[in-house]
Amino acid sequence: MIRLKTLNKDELAAYTCAVRLLAQREFNTREMRERLAARDYDEKIIAVVITQLKADNYLSEQRYAEAFLRSRMKRGEAPWLAAQKARQKGADVGVLEDVLTEMNEVYDEMQAAREVLASRDPAGFRFKDERAWQRQARFLRNKGYSSATVLRILKERSE
Repeated sequence: MIRLKTLNKDELAAYTCAVRLLAQREFNTREMRERLAARDYDEKIIAVVITQLKADNYLSEQRYAEAFLRSRMKRGEAPWLAAQKARQKGADVGVLEDVLTEMNEVYDEMQAAREVLASRDPAGFRFKDERAWQRQARFLRNKGYSSATVLRILKERSE
């Protein structure tokens, strides 16, 4: 384990910058590496800082995956779509699969789709014509819900 006292001046500056970034939200290793590189820190310094952050448990792939999936699911996205977006952002695939498995145990796709649709159209006014129904179906599909779930929810809602 590297001690802060063993970091040189440039490494300490990069470490401080990284901690400030982590105070705002969770980052994965790739995002942190990109952020520090954008601030013109040398690759060797970035490697030392990332190692120190992981040793101090400030940078955690587990916490990043949980926070990212929770945030996306709160916005109404299906877990598999949120996980796909996390992978695109560089989240660790193994950790992401573990977190996704945990979240799928308590996730109810039908209820989540109902809540998303209710927040978009609380009074149910958008079911008057075929175009509005198609728009709602497209909205739910873009959020990552299966076609079967979309059809069930829209049929249930239009009755």
